[in-house]
Amino acid sequence: MPATTDRTDVAPRVTSRIARKAWREVSRPIRRMLDRETVAPPSLPKPYLTGEGASIAGFHPQQATVETAALPLVQRLVRESSRFPGPIIEIGTLLGVTTTHMALAKAPEQKIITVDLYCWNPWGLPPAVHEALTSQVLAYLVATGHVERISMDKDEFFRTYQGPPPAMVFLDAIHDYPETKKDVEWARRVGAQIISGHDYCDEFPGVKQIVDECGGPRELSASVWVL
Repeated sequence: MPATTDRTDVAPRVTSRIARKAWREVSRPIRRMLDRETVAPPSLPKPYLTGEGASIAGFHPQQATVETAALPLVQRLVRESSRFPGPIIEIGTLLGVTTTHMALAKAPEQKIITVDLYCWNPWGLPPAVHEALTSQVLAYLVATGHVERISMDKDEFFRTYQGPPPAMVFLDAIHDYPETKKDVEWARRVGAQIISGHDYCDEFPGVKQIVDECGGPRELSASVWVL
């Protein structure tokens, strides 16, 4: 007869094997981490994110355009401007976001000329980086001829402009009294049909002063004004 097997110790042995196997599976990630000879150091920030003036951490898209509530007024003025010959001229491009909103509303045959020297932005970007970013934002509109982007001081643009009277001028550059007055006077002198702009608010009293001296805003939405 075959020898009988004592089964009284089988269950503990099976239980022990299962426990050891479970422990191996649970502890495997820990053992792998402990077995590593070196730990890779954290990657350093890219140089172009840490260079002088690169404070893009404070960026918010709303800083780059007019208030959302004012967009319907801007686009309605653009549509009204299609009744007149001549381009839409924007003084103060920043990133081209407002330019793009205007392009969405303009007539196909209209051109937007947007002028900026890229000497200031609220995020401290160097001028070359600022202009390169704006160029990217407006790349399609420029390539298809809907927008002409001019890198020039606005005073030089005013002095050298020889085009037809603008259908519309949108002023959003230097927001003090002397500079905004200069912008409005130029727009009137060249015969702009619609003169509008941004930042008629207490933060920029110079804008409010010159607009009020010109008769006050015919319409006002958020801080976008039209004479």
